[in-house]
Order: sequence, then structure tokens, then C-alpha cells
Amino acid sequence: MNFDTYNYSQQLKKDLEVFQRWQVLIEALSEANQTAEILDITKKILVFDVHRSEIMRVASEHWYPNTHWIAVAFSNLAKMTSLSHTQVILPKMQKVAELHFEEFPNAAFQFTKAPLAAGGYYLEEISQNLRVAYWDIVNKRFYLDTVHFMKLVQTEAIQIAGVEALTIFQKRLTAISYLLKDNEYSIDIVGLDMTDTQNLMMQQKDLSAEILDSLFVEAAKQNFVLTLLQNDKDGAVLKIGSVSLEIIQHRDQQEHAVWQYDIIDNNKRVTIYTLFQQLPFFANWYEKWFNEVGLKDKRAVFVD
Repeated sequence: MNFDTYNYSQQLKKDLEVFQRWQVLIEALSEANQTAEILDITKKILVFDVHRSEIMRVASEHWYPNTHWIAVAFSNLAKMTSLSHTQVILPKMQKVAELHFEEFPNAAFQFTKAPLAAGGYYLEEISQNLRVAYWDIVNKRFYLDTVHFMKLVQTEAIQIAGVEALTIFQKRLTAISYLLKDNEYSIDIVGLDMTDTQNLMMQQKDLSAEILDSLFVEAAKQNFVLTLLQNDKDGAVLKIGSVSLEIIQHRDQQEHAVWQYDIIDNNKRVTIYTLFQQLPFFANWYEKWFNEVGLKDKRAVFVD
């Protein structure tokens, strides 16, 4: 076969153009400081196929998967909230960056691909393999995993960091969700926002008396008093200092008993996850009866 030097040079030119477009995207992501810009560039990175080059190939040690660039984009959003320092670390022999948040020195987070046809990625705490959230850039969705987050706040790394660290972390995630919401995202961070701690709906209606009774018993074992609500409210209240956790029942249009959590905190610093961290008996009760009393969230996207 005759070798055509000109045709070869033209193919090299096409390959170089592919890598130039890729370089422009990566440089733009490194410099982006507006939410819409970060999201737009990241979306382009996710669909870009650098392997369209036919002659030149990317050396494996210099090629990073989409989960890496999702982490970089998320760190940019985290830095924009200016709540605490965020580090992007690439451990030796790894291909996906880890996120280290200043408030949790003993925890590291990473993005993994969600096993869903619809796409999306999970933000996970690495050592415990617990999900924090689901982020779908293409379909504009950001959802908190209320089950795994409840477990995460009880882990040793989070407990050691303390309540103040959890407060900062919750504010960080809430601030990021606000940025995404301003860009027409579907947001579900139920229970996380310290300014929105009431009307937290439970998954199931018409709870049996056994479920609430068991919480009375578990609270009493830890010297906490759960009392029935007075006046117009139907349910029970647990007081923790100046904070009140109310478990309220009301009737819907079909006369089913609908249950919800209301957290009354005048300082706007306590959430249901703060209480899970501070009150193990409450967390244990919640986990035992999760199918009934668990927070109503977007469970369909969280596939185990």
C-alpha cells in the first residue's frame, strides 16, 4: 500500500482539532465562576468524545472519566458558596478526584455513575460508601438521599467533627442547591434546609399506634419525655432544650391520616439530621420504621 503523506497530515490535523476543542473546554471549566457557565461547560464535557481522533490516542495516565469532571464542576460550585474550603485531590493510581470539605477532615467524597438509564451521578462518602446526593446535569435534577444521609451523620467521622461541622455541611449543600434551582433545576433536599424544617412529610399514611408508642418507650429509656400535643394539633412533641420536634397528624381530603415532622427552632440551626446525629434513639426508631416514617423523597433515583 502506498503511503500518502498528505492524507496522513490531514488526519493528524483533524485529530489535533479534536484535542484543541477538548483543551478549550477543560480550560474554560478551570476558569468558570458563574453557575450557568459551569453547568453548560460540564454538560459539553460529558458528551464530548475525545476518541474521535483516529491516529492520536490519549495516554491512559492522562485521561479522566466523566466522574472526575463532575467532581471538578461540583467543587467549583462548592467554592462559589464560600462557606468553607474545598480541596480537589487526585490520589496516586486513581482516575477520579476526591473532594475534601474543610468541615469534615476525616471524610472524603467522590462521584460515581448512577446505574440508571436516565443518567446522573451519586456524590458518595468514600470510606462508608454512603450516598449524599444524586446530580443529573442533563435532566437538571439534584436530590438528597435522605436514607444514606441519615446514616452518614451518625458515622464516626461526622460525629467527631461535631454539630457545628454538620451545620456547615448542610448549609453548603443547601447553598449549592439554591444555585442549581436558579438555573431551573428540580431540587429535592427535604429536611436539609435550616430555613425549611416544617411540613416534612412521612412516606406512609395511617400509621399504626404501635409505631408512635415505640418512640415514647425509646425516648423514656434515654430520659427524654415525649408528650401529646395540646390545642388544635394531633400528635406528639419531644423537647430538646429550646428545640421542639413535633410529630403531627392531620387528615387529607380522603380522610387518611397524613403524618409530618415539624422542627421548631427559633435560631434556625437545627434540622432533622442534626437530631439524628444527637439522638441515637430517634435515629434507630426512624431506621426501624423507615418504610412508614421515613421522609418522602425521590427514592426512585437511588438504586442499590
